[in-house]
Amino acid sequence: MPKKKGFTPEKYKEEILILLSKYPFMSTSEICDKANMGYETGLKYIQELLKSGEIKLRKIGNRQFWFT
Repeated sequence: MPKKKGFTPEKYKEEILILLSKYPFMSTSEICDKANMGYETGLKYIQELLKSGEIKLRKIGNRQFWFT
């Protein structure tokens, strides 16, 4: 999937945070679908947000869910 025109890493992170504030408990796939971004791109920025402590992770079975 091509890079979104004009999207910086900060913009990707902002999109993810906006989604998680609107839909508080989402899987990686759900975030990527709603944000219209590739899975690998979404996962990259989700992991960066997790490292910085801006979002949290909850594992249920073999699935990962993200929330703020």
